[in-house]
Amino acid sequence: MALRFEVQTLVPRPIEEVFDHVVEPGLLSSYFTSEASGPLEPGRTVRWTWPSGETETVDVEAVERNRKVVFTWKAFRVDTRTRVTILFATPESGRTEVAIVEEGWDGDAAGTASAFEHCAGWEHMLLCLKARMAFGIDLRG
Repeated sequence: MALRFEVQTLVPRPIEEVFDHVVEPGLLSSYFTSEASGPLEPGRTVRWTWPSGETETVDVEAVERNRKVVFTWKAFRVDTRTRVTILFATPESGRTEVAIVEEGWDGDAAGTASAFEHCAGWEHMLLCLKARMAFGIDLRG
């Protein structure tokens, strides 16, 4: 059985701004990564670096402006590539719902532990995004 999870939050900003904060390297680096080698665009491979020095490569499969971003990357501590889908919606004017779905782990102990690490990481990313966009706060430091 393959594991999957979804996390989400509501950001009190217009969808265009929230989307840009996920796909544009300078904006993404203002709250989540310390560096991104380029924007998230279909067919592109982008390297993300975090303040801790860790890096990861994401292979972008699809981008639909203000709707979704899909990429694959290597899962934490297991030899698996997972698929991440970031969805954007506007449940009400001036607010954006961001949902992140990640899937593809084996249901064994190692896969489950890796999935929990990723789930916590995406929750942290969404909190950092919301704090940055709503209050101008960088929770990283």
